[in-house]
Amino acid sequence: MMDYRIVLASLLLVTPLGIATAQEKSVRPGINDPFQNPDVKKFEGTFEGESREVFAKRKEIVAAVGLKPGESVADIGAGTGLFTRPFAAEVGPKGKVYAVDIAQKFLDHIAKTNKDAGIANVTTVLCKPHSAELPAGSIDVAFICDTYHHFEFPSRTMASIHAALNPGGRVVLIDFRRVKGQSTDWVMNHVRAGQEVFEQEIADAGFKKVKEAKDTLKENYLVVFEKVEKPKFVFPIIEGYGGVVPLPDAAEQPTKGTKVVFDVTAVATEAGKPVPALERVAVLLNLAGASGLKATDLEIAVVLHGDATLAALDDKTHRAKVGRANDNAELIERLKRAGVKVMVCGQSLKKKGLEADSVRPDVAVAASALTAVLNHQRRGFASIRSN
Repeated sequence: MMDYRIVLASLLLVTPLGIATAQEKSVRPGINDPFQNPDVKKFEGTFEGESREVFAKRKEIVAAVGLKPGESVADIGAGTGLFTRPFAAEVGPKGKVYAVDIAQKFLDHIAKTNKDAGIANVTTVLCKPHSAELPAGSIDVAFICDTYHHFEFPSRTMASIHAALNPGGRVVLIDFRRVKGQSTDWVMNHVRAGQEVFEQEIADAGFKKVKEAKDTLKENYLVVFEKVEKPKFVFPIIEGYGGVVPLPDAAEQPTKGTKVVFDVTAVATEAGKPVPALERVAVLLNLAGASGLKATDLEIAVVLHGDATLAALDDKTHRAKVGRANDNAELIERLKRAGVKVMVCGQSLKKKGLEADSVRPDVAVAASALTAVLNHQRRGFASIRSN
């Protein structure tokens, strides 16, 4: 008997990796338009004015970041250099500061003011909407002040920051408190989400929350995260889907002769991704492969019905029904090559006004999902329902 806790853990571990590649659309298009050609003097007055809380509390914030001499820190969204300058003093001549910004004019301003002040340990970096553009393993701390809500592609940007951080590296996040009935209209309209959402996105990118400075700021919050090393996933049987972490010393391992039928009704909640249950089948096969088994050592059947019926359609029909090609096509093809029997409920097809000739050639049409599942159970298959 397989340990389904290992299957579940593998599914959870897959999630962070999937986000970075699946996220293709900006979460806030146009938010960085003012920085295409910024008036540096004007922004300097805004960013470094006493009415701005993070400017008034800059000394307390620098102390909370806790930089040490010799460390390397990235000031993500450095703007006019409000924190770049004190960070340079904190890390000292043997340390390094990367001033990262999407606006070249801000970076030119930082380079000039640093040169005038005799600050020599700052490097400017022009970032991209989806990447901080920092070298791998180049920093100990990533500082993101009132900038995270400007990330158009937060998952991809945080993945680039994760790669840039050394083991045990820290992310210091400061952003506006967004609380309905308490925050200003400007914050409610400008900042796309509140603290819980941003914290979860950062956690999903491979970080754990280790500290929150609750008494330092009022209009903003300050949270510290630590980099968590991502596990190395393998895909021994189903390439590109259902990656797993080999656990050779685990008490329960996949067993040769396992027979299971997946009873599938749920669909993917995100365009471009396959049905979650099909990904679970890939996880099971990859778990088997990671433990030394072959695909043929397991018997696996999948029965699609209900909402999941659409996953069985050919691209032409799927496009007519949903408006795009079948997102499950590649995974179904790979599962079939691994010996998985994929079926669709004939009754569900009829209820949706579909004919058998609209089904992909690698998917069989069963008389009904009910009889297909019962028949497999009678032949000794365990049943896993996904809805």
